[in-house]
Amino acid sequence: MIEIAEPGGNDPPSEKARSKAVVPPVASPPQVTASAPPPAETAPAETAPVESAQTAAEASNSDELFDNIDDMLDAAPAAEPTPTQTVAASQPPTAEEAPAAAAPPAPIDAGRFSNDASVGKWRNVALIGGTSVMALATIAVIGYALLSESSPTPIPAEDPTAQQVAQADTPSSESPVDNTSEVEPAAPEEPQPVPEEGTSEAADTPNTPEETTEPPQTEDKPAETEEASPPAKTPKIEENPFLFGQPEEEPVAEKPAEKPPEANKPAVAATPKSILELKDDPLYEVFGPSFPVFDPDALEASANTNPGPVAAASVPAAEPAPTPQLVPPIQEVDVAARLRDPIVEIQLKDMPLNEFTSFVTQMSTAPVTLDPLALAYAEIGATKPISVQQSQTSVEGILRAAVHPFGLDVVATQHSARLQITQPLDGHERTMRLQVDDMASDAKEVADLAYLLTRLVEPLSWNHSRGKGLYRVDPDAIMITQNEVAQFKSMVFLEKMRVARGLTPKSSYSQDLFNLKSRTDQLAPALGKSVNLQIVVPTPMYKVIDQLEKKTGLDILCDWDSLALNKLGPATPVTLTASGTTAGETLNHFCKSWKLAALPINSHTVQLVSESSAPVMPWIEFYDIREMNLGKSQATAMINAAKRELSDLRKTGYGEVLYDPVSKQLLALLSQGDHQRLRQILQRRMAP
Repeated sequence: MIEIAEPGGNDPPSEKARSKAVVPPVASPPQVTASAPPPAETAPAETAPVESAQTAAEASNSDELFDNIDDMLDAAPAAEPTPTQTVAASQPPTAEEAPAAAAPPAPIDAGRFSNDASVGKWRNVALIGGTSVMALATIAVIGYALLSESSPTPIPAEDPTAQQVAQADTPSSESPVDNTSEVEPAAPEEPQPVPEEGTSEAADTPNTPEETTEPPQTEDKPAETEEASPPAKTPKIEENPFLFGQPEEEPVAEKPAEKPPEANKPAVAATPKSILELKDDPLYEVFGPSFPVFDPDALEASANTNPGPVAAASVPAAEPAPTPQLVPPIQEVDVAARLRDPIVEIQLKDMPLNEFTSFVTQMSTAPVTLDPLALAYAEIGATKPISVQQSQTSVEGILRAAVHPFGLDVVATQHSARLQITQPLDGHERTMRLQVDDMASDAKEVADLAYLLTRLVEPLSWNHSRGKGLYRVDPDAIMITQNEVAQFKSMVFLEKMRVARGLTPKSSYSQDLFNLKSRTDQLAPALGKSVNLQIVVPTPMYKVIDQLEKKTGLDILCDWDSLALNKLGPATPVTLTASGTTAGETLNHFCKSWKLAALPINSHTVQLVSESSAPVMPWIEFYDIREMNLGKSQATAMINAAKRELSDLRKTGYGEVLYDPVSKQLLALLSQGDHQRLRQILQRRMAP
C-alpha cells in the first residue's frame, strides 16, 4: 500500500519508498528544506534511472502500479498529517520524492542517491561497533556470573516457585525473582508476574540483581542501538544484560544503593550460610526442582517449641559393627578367686609337672606359670613326676601339695598363679654367709669379690641402689642380708667364679648349674633337632605348646604374666606349621608370628616371654678373653667401647659389663639381644 498526503499537509512516505531508502526517516522537514535543493528541480531528472535500477527485480504488478502514479496522486484521498514530516503545500510529494526528502543533509553533487555508499559505510561502522560492544558486555556478564557463584542469591521464603526458577543454570532462561520492592517501592501492590519456564517471555525477563550491577553493561552501549519501550503501569524491572538495547524510559544511572566498602556486594537479601543453595549443590542438576532445601534454623526452632514429638521421632544412630580381631582378647580371670575354688577330691600319681600345670590351667581357667629360677632352686625340671592326693581342698591346695615338698610356693599375680621360691612367712629378709676364703687371701680381694657380686646380682636390690639389700665384708666371707631369690643367685655367681678361677665348687647343687658355657651354646644341640608338626586348625595355645614339647624334646615354660602384654593366654587359638625344619627354626617362626622371645635357660629348657619384656630380663654370662692378653686398663677401654654398641643396656640402664683380672673373664649381665651383640664384638676383636 502507498500512503498519499493531501495537498497542504504533511505526507508520510510510502512503504515502498521507506524500504528503498538508505536510512530510516528520522530527520525533520525544516532540515530537509534548508539543506537540500527544491525537489521540483531534481526529481524529474534523477528519479527514473535510480528507481529503474533499484526496482529491476520487482514483480510486474508493481511496474504496472507505478505506470499510473500521476493519476493516482490526483485521485488519492487525503491522509492524516504526521507531526514529524512537513513539506511545502504548493508541491505535493510523490512516492519517488519521499526518499529524497529524508536524505541526509550532505550536499548533492552527482544525484539524489550519490551518498548511498557513505551512508552504508557509516552504518556498517555503527553495526560493527555495536556488535563489539555487545560482545564485550556479554563476556562481562558471563564472567560476573561465574565469579559471583559463591555469593548468596536472595530466596524469598513465601514463593518457592520463584526460588527454583531464580536458581536455574542457564542465565538466558531464568525467570525473575520477585524483587520489585527493592527496584520500585512506589507500587508494591502490583507484584511482577512470574512467567513459566519454557515460554518466550523467559528470554526477555531481567536477570538477578547481581548481574545487573555490572557497570560495562550500561556504560558501553551505543546510543543508536537503543529502542524506546512503551510505558506500562506495572512496576519497572531491571534490564536484561542479554538484550541489545536499554529502555529509554528507564534511566541508566539508576542503580541500587551501594553498601559500605567493606561489604562490596550488591544490595540483595542476605541468605543464612546454613541454608543449602540449589545452584551450589550438584544434585540439583539431577533431581531438578524436586530437590529439597532445608533450613536448619527452622528445624531447630521447631524442636525448641515442641521437643516431645521430635525426641520421640528421633532414631538413634546405629552402632558400627565391631571389627573382627585376628586374635581374640584373653579371658579376664580373677586368679585369687579361682585359686579358692573348692575341690572335693583329687588323686594324681607320677604326673609330669608341666602336664600337671596344664591340667590345673584347663580345670580352673587360671594360668599357672613355672619360674625357671624356682625350678633350679628346687633342683627339679619341668618333667619332674609329682603325685597329689587331696580331698576337701581348693585349687591352691593341690598346687601347694604338688610343689611344697621341693621348697616352692604358690602366689597369685595379676594374670597367673606363679610357682616360686618360698619366702619367709614373717616378711623379714634373712642373712646368709658366703664363704670366699679359697678365692681371697685378704680383705681387699674379698672387697673386690663383693663389688662384682653387688653389681651383677640383682643390682637394683642393694642399698647403694636404694634397695633393701645389705652386705658386709669379713676377712674370709661376705655377709649379705637379702631375699631368697638374691641369696640363691649370689650363691650361683660365686660358684661360677670358683669354676672360672679353676677351683672346685663347694655347693651340693648339680655341676650343670655352674657351667660357664653360654646358655645359647648349651641349647644349640637341642635346637638342631628336626621337627614335623602341622596344626592348621586354630588350637588353644597351651595345647600347641604341649605338642611342640613332645616333638622337640624341649621344656617350654610360658611366662603368662609377660605373654599377657601381647594379649595372649592359654586359651588363645593359634596355629603352627613345621615340616622338615629344625626345632630352632620352628621356635623362631612361632615367636615372630606372635612377637615373642625364646630365652635360653639351660641345655633343654627355654622360656617364652613377650618381646617387649625381654630387654629387662637379663642374666649373667662369662666370656673367656684370655687369648687377648689384656691388662686391666685395656680391658676397661674395650668394655667402654662395647657398651656404646649395646642398645638394650643404653635404653634400660639395667645391666653391667665388668672384668675379673684374676680369671681373665669378662662378666656381663645383659639381655638376650645384647649378649648376641657382645659375642660379635669379641669375635671381631679376636679375629686375626
